[in-house]
Amino acid sequence: MRVIGGSAGSLRLQCPRGLRIRPTADIIRETLFNSVGPRIAGAACCDLYAGCGSVGIEAASRDAHVVVFIERSRRAVQAIEANLAHTGLSEQAVVVRGKVEDRYAGAAERWGPFDLVFADPPYGMPELPVMARRLIVNGEGVAEGGLVVLQHSGHQELGGLPEPLKSKSFGESVLCFFEVAGEGR
Repeated sequence: MRVIGGSAGSLRLQCPRGLRIRPTADIIRETLFNSVGPRIAGAACCDLYAGCGSVGIEAASRDAHVVVFIERSRRAVQAIEANLAHTGLSEQAVVVRGKVEDRYAGAAERWGPFDLVFADPPYGMPELPVMARRLIVNGEGVAEGGLVVLQHSGHQELGGLPEPLKSKSFGESVLCFFEVAGEGR
């Protein structure tokens, strides 16, 4: 797995074996950043269920002002920190360890509101619909006109959400883009 573009473009990222992590594939990250490219420079971003941090590191590499990574696994957090050090992007990053559902509000209060929130939880995670509504419907921690991008299994129901601006399928994975009224700055 490599960083696709920006200052750290082509650098390899590590992801420890044995973790139940599904790193975001290069083709999905490329589609994501082709879609949100102009919004990244100077933006406050949040990578939820960050895994090894590939999406947030991609945003930092493309000049995001700050990227907050929230991840539950201690080993994954160590991988994110190692990847940030390897890419030279530690200065613009904050890594928060804990459950997204518990730690997001505090992170948004301290480093948000976020211009871009990316969420790629374990597929089938029962908490996803509630967290998605917090972000998309309630605009929790999202800047006015901010973007929330969900990557999820196409088999999982996410009732109660508005239609996405756009969505793209990649086999079992679906990438959905939602513009959010948000809380403002």
